[in-house]
Amino acid sequence: MLGWQIFVHSVRMVFGNLKQVLQITAGPALIGTIVIVGVFLALGIPLEALDENAVDLPPGVTAGSVFVLVFVLLAAMFVTMFWIAVSWHRFILMEEYPTGILPTFRFDRILAYFGRFLMLGILMMIAYIPMGLLAAALGESLAGLSIILMIAYTVFLVVCFYRLSIILPAAAIGDPISLSDAWTKTAGVSGAILLLLVVAFLFQVLVQLAFTVLAIIPVLGVLLTVFFGTLILPMINISIFTTMYGVFIEKRELS
Repeated sequence: MLGWQIFVHSVRMVFGNLKQVLQITAGPALIGTIVIVGVFLALGIPLEALDENAVDLPPGVTAGSVFVLVFVLLAAMFVTMFWIAVSWHRFILMEEYPTGILPTFRFDRILAYFGRFLMLGILMMIAYIPMGLLAAALGESLAGLSIILMIAYTVFLVVCFYRLSIILPAAAIGDPISLSDAWTKTAGVSGAILLLLVVAFLFQVLVQLAFTVLAIIPVLGVLLTVFFGTLILPMINISIFTTMYGVFIEKRELS
């Protein structure tokens, strides 16, 4: 039941440290929002320009300004996300408590985190190529078999991603490990990780169902939806990586 224990421990970490969760997330999220709003205002781009149904750019808006906007949006999103993740990993693994209204901005660790996240993404895309070629070879006549194989292979790759994901918290704390080390340290736990993924997925489904029910409550429902959807659930996902690093690399016991 290692997968279940990792999930429960990750949830407990978040709910047991709500003060630190707010300290780590609120400031970066606010700064990211200000940057995004500021770029919108500076470039004079209305929100309608990003509407997927829009055919032409609004008057006075150039393709170059939209490119700059998209670039800044992505940069702000990733910097905010990785700033929060690095700060959380360091808080849990190194007891680096946040002070003040902002967690420490460690550009070198954020950059290292981004580099490893990008490396994992590229690796997964490359690994998916054989499945795409196989599906194309099977053709429409064996579409059912192709779908089954693609689902199975996708699950396999997600498990592989989680096995390798312990390089992320390692980068955050400045004690990097290689992909081969991560793979070796997580040998024999694919079943536990699969269970972890299933439990985490079911948990998110239940939370989403709860949001649907709470939507009938005008103010409280919206507040809880925002609180869980944009804060708690992402932090639980980050905590899963943190817990896996603690278990498989530092050999910590799960209480």
